[in-house]
Amino acid sequence: MSRDEEHQAPIALKPIAWVKNDVKETGKHDCSQVVSELTFDNGLDDAMDGLEDFSHLIVLFWMHRSPVWDRSTSKVHPQRRPDLPLVGVLATHSPFRPNPLGLTVVRLLERKGNVLKVTGLDAIDGTPVVDIKPFLPGDEDAQARVPDWVLKLRQYNKR
Repeated sequence: MSRDEEHQAPIALKPIAWVKNDVKETGKHDCSQVVSELTFDNGLDDAMDGLEDFSHLIVLFWMHRSPVWDRSTSKVHPQRRPDLPLVGVLATHSPFRPNPLGLTVVRLLERKGNVLKVTGLDAIDGTPVVDIKPFLPGDEDAQARVPDWVLKLRQYNKR
C-alpha cells in the first residue's frame, strides 16, 4: 500500500434516498416526462435545506438492477444499436459498467419535507440514491466535443 493509499477513506456508499416512480423495468425509456419522488432518510432534512431554491439538481444513483459487469464486455454498441460503432463501455451511458453509478440532471418540481419531486430522472422505481448536488449554470461546457454517433443517436431519439 502506498503512502497516499494509507490516508484515503475507504469507498463506502450508502443510500440517502430512494426513487419512487412508475418505471418498473430497466431499458431505454423516455424519462423526460417521468415524475419521480426521491424520499430521503430521516435525519437528512437539515442537509436538504436550500435545495428548493434550485431549478435543477444532479442526482447520483446506484443502478441496482444493472447486470453484473462482465469484465470481458469492454465494448458495446450504444443503446445496443448495431448501426452505431462498437466503442468502449466507458465512452457510453451503458448500464454495463465497472461500477453501476448513474448521474442525471433533473428538474426540481417541489420539496415537501424529506421528499423531492423531480422530472427527467432515468432511474427505475426502488433505485437507491447515493448523492444529490445542485446544478449550477456553467457546470456544462457548451463547447463540448462529441463523436458523430452521439449526434446520430440524438436525432434518432427525437423521433
